Amino acid sequence: MNIDKIKNDPRLPKHMGIIIDGNGRWAKSRGLPRSAGHKAGSDNLKKQIEFLFDLGVKNLSLYCFSSENWKRPEQEVDYLMQLFDEMLDEYKKDYIDRDVKIIISGDLSDERLPINVRTKAKELIDITSGKTSNILNLCINYGGRQEILKAVSELAQSGEEINEKTFEKHLYTYGMLPLDFIIRTSGEKRSSNFLPWQATYSEWEYPKKCWPSFSKRDMIKAIKSFMSRNRRFGGLNKNEKKNNN
Repeated sequence: MNIDKIKNDPRLPKHMGIIIDGNGRWAKSRGLPRSAGHKAGSDNLKKQIEFLFDLGVKNLSLYCFSSENWKRPEQEVDYLMQLFDEMLDEYKKDYIDRDVKIIISGDLSDERLPINVRTKAKELIDITSGKTSNILNLCINYGGRQEILKAVSELAQSGEEINEKTFEKHLYTYGMLPLDFIIRTSGEKRSSNFLPWQATYSEWEYPKKCWPSFSKRDMIKAIKSFMSRNRRFGGLNKNEKKNNN
């Protein structure tokens, strides 16, 4: 795996999204409880974040817990909340001295979130607010439709002119680069309410491996697939323009 060949390549995605999927299935296939899969997924996430930032990716959006995930068994949800509590402590330790801004996309006012998770998340947002080199966006208690409704409501109350620019000011991701590339592991091919406005022109990849088994080599393979694509954004590529003349 020759990382140097793609490190900081101009074709590298500037903003990547990852739908972390397959933790439970990974655990089940090994005869383990679902909690073991979530822990393995969290450990892999930490490694992949470091790897992608070192590679040259500037922004990362990670789908950690959706607004629909509250429907899962109470025991599983409780474990995930415990994991988020530990994760926020780790990220504070890891990123307080690095130039990484951390934001949370999702409703932190929801009282179903444990108070310690809400408090630590807000603290992490505050202490990294001045960072500029990278942005790490943790989507916790997030739903894309809910985000759009929130933005519409805030925009209507603001009295601002309604257009794309003013609308985007009310999204959680305001200030982030355009979302170039989204990976959803475990082979599922649906967006699951993940950043629908931001993903309008994103490229997608659906590797079959479950997230805990998704290695750095797998990540490079997916990124190379993205880099080989011709992104036209509704227009024509150079050859098509030439042939059309």
